[in-house]
Parts: sequence; C-alpha cells; structure tokens
Amino acid sequence: MDKALIDLIFLSQKRKDLLLLLKNGGKPIEDIVKGLNVNPTGMLPQIKKLKDEHLVFQEDKEYRLMPLAKILVEKMEPLLDTLQAIEENAEYWQDRDISELPRAFLERFNELKSCFLVKPDPDSIFEPSSVFLDNIRKSKKITCFSSIFHPVFSEIFLANKDNDIRITLVVTEKIYERLKTDFEEELKLYLAREKKKLFICNNEVKIAMLVKTEYFMAADFLTSKGIFDQETLIGFKPAALRWTEDLILHYKEHAQHI
Repeated sequence: MDKALIDLIFLSQKRKDLLLLLKNGGKPIEDIVKGLNVNPTGMLPQIKKLKDEHLVFQEDKEYRLMPLAKILVEKMEPLLDTLQAIEENAEYWQDRDISELPRAFLERFNELKSCFLVKPDPDSIFEPSSVFLDNIRKSKKITCFSSIFHPVFSEIFLANKDNDIRITLVVTEKIYERLKTDFEEELKLYLAREKKKLFICNNEVKIAMLVKTEYFMAADFLTSKGIFDQETLIGFKPAALRWTEDLILHYKEHAQHI
C-alpha cells in the first residue's frame, strides 16, 4: 500500500468510518448519513474519493466495499482498536514495563480497548479502590495472578468462607512463602476448601497483579522502574475479560498445583 492510499483511508474520519460501516454489507446514502451522523453534502465527496480508488462501488442504491477494501477493513479494525487502547491511557502505558508480556498477548492488545485507569486515593493509599472491591465482593468465580503481596489476599481471598465461590490463585514463589509464614492457618483453611485452588509459578513475572471475574478485570503492571504504584487498569468488556483470563491461564500452565 503506497502512502497515498494510507492517507486516503486514515486522514479522513469520514472515509475511515464509512469503510468500517460498510464492513457488514452495503448501505444506501440515507443509512450512511444516519449511521455516521453526517450530512450528505459533506459525505458524497468522500464516497467519490473511495470510488475513484476502487475501494467502494455503488450497486443500485447501495454503496458496498470492493474485495480489496474488505481485506483492508479486516486489518484496519484491530489496528484502530490497538491505537485506541493505547491512547485511552497513554501516560500509563508509556511508563509500564510490558517487555516480558508474551507476544501473543501484545498482538491482542486491542482487546484492552475501553479499559479505564483507577488511581489510589491519597487518603487510603494501601486499600483497593471501591470499584475493585464492589465488583470482587459480588463475584462468584475469581481468577488471580500476583507477583506482589496485595491486601486482598488476606482480607478477601484467604478469608472467604463461602464454599460456592470459586477462587483460583496463581502466585510467585516468594508470595507463597509469605502466605505460609504470615497466614499459615488461613492458608490451610483456604486449601481445605474444594473450590479454592492455589498454584505456584516458579518464574519471576514482571506483572504485579491480574484479576478476572465474571464481572470485570483488573490489571496492575509495574512501572518502567519496577515499582508497584497501585494504578489499576479496570475493564468490563468481554474482550478485556478474555485477555486477562487467558494471560492468567498462561502463567497457570507453567505453575505447580498445591
């Protein structure tokens, strides 16, 4: 693709939105105008430019994508979603260490679109955010990976006595040693419950914490200096939940079941 075609697609919001709109089939100008919230006078010249480059054609009264444009749109969408995922929390990602994140999950970075950042409250800096607590407390299936000792381990996970709640913890060896030393009795009671599982990951992982439930996901990545600053990425979209669960399961596959 030469630069002229790249500019044609990406330097106009109207043209870009039109290509995405036509992804699922042809539409008449009335539906295009309504779907994109534009006026016909401003839209028709953009359609003509796409027709001139053989990306869009008109059949009867509907505008449709040419076969080449269908391929372009399929490739565009993940890229645009990836850019959105980064831009939504640009300062956060600029200072995060994701150097050891598996390539497969970097390629799925677009799935983190629509996540938002929750920063710690200066008045209760060592406590989880209210949005985290509200969602974790109503969850019935919790999966977590952690390389740090977080207050939720003793206050929520180990303390949970509800036999109907499934909790799977994947922790690094140093966290396991901390649990055995400081919370020996709580750990024994946790492991005695059928639906409470613990896995030990022997490898050091540069991710502070990942949590996924049926309601939400939360991710704490270390800063570029290796610091846990308690800034948490929260998401509720199915794609973000899948991304987080799959990443936790990736580390679980290489962990020892206790």
